[in-house]
Amino acid sequence: LLCASVLDYSLLAAGLALPAWMASGGDSPRLPAAVVTGANTGIGFHVAGQLAAKGYDVILACRSGERGESALRDLKSQYGSDVSARVELLDLASFDSVRSFTANFAKRHSQLEVLVCNAGLNSASAEKAPAAQLSADGVDILYQTNFLSHFLMTLLLLPLLRAARGRVVSVSSVVHRGASPDDLKLVRRVREPYISLYGLSKLAQISATTELHRRFGGGDGIAFHTVNPGGVASDIWRGYPAWQRLLFSAILAQTETAAQTVVEACVSEEGNPPAAPGYWNGYFGASRNTAFEYWSPLPARGTLVPSSP
Repeated sequence: LLCASVLDYSLLAAGLALPAWMASGGDSPRLPAAVVTGANTGIGFHVAGQLAAKGYDVILACRSGERGESALRDLKSQYGSDVSARVELLDLASFDSVRSFTANFAKRHSQLEVLVCNAGLNSASAEKAPAAQLSADGVDILYQTNFLSHFLMTLLLLPLLRAARGRVVSVSSVVHRGASPDDLKLVRRVREPYISLYGLSKLAQISATTELHRRFGGGDGIAFHTVNPGGVASDIWRGYPAWQRLLFSAILAQTETAAQTVVEACVSEEGNPPAAPGYWNGYFGASRNTAFEYWSPLPARGTLVPSSP
């Protein structure tokens, strides 16, 4: 009931309607296709690189074309100049941008094997000034970037995912455990003082994964999974003081390591449809104690460590 409520209320709160199934067009790609949001930096960069190295045709969905092209050059330098990867513009703070991205993708592809919903903001990187809290769509920018635009993108790409018996992997966070569905009433409000909706965005993400599986998994042949990478020394901490970033870099898993877990969720036999939604973690020990969902001395790397969300 909670999953369905989060799914339906999220649509209503953003003024969205469930989109009609889109007709796919164009020839099937020679390589299996993967879309990775926020692929110009952090975990997303290495997820894109590792998938490309495994033979996927990877689209780096990035807000900045300049940063995306720079990342693409670095990716080919690190993962091989012959990998198949390219940059496509996507601004997750705009529903119009999401619709444009998915429409263009559908013109070029008849199927999509993997969608990685990775891009996101946290409390430090989100705009807190009252005039900047809401997007042009009238939704909290953090909530829209982290969850709602990814949700819309998933709905619009369902026909292509179904055609490929593909999967959607969302990069989540253990912070969802401290969130409340009651905060949904805030997603279209300016808050003074500022109240972060980061935890809510991750709770909605996980809840929607379960509900999407119920509605579109199984018989439709699509798998929906989430990965909580735990503490990672990624670019998401860019808004924090320098001493904290240095500390995190020393003790947390590196982005390339965390990406291995996400990639395993994308390609493992265990995750093939009609598999039930997986909630996998970036550190060993998470299956036994939720404290290890944040951090443990042993990163999971290419092992899927389950726990109950």
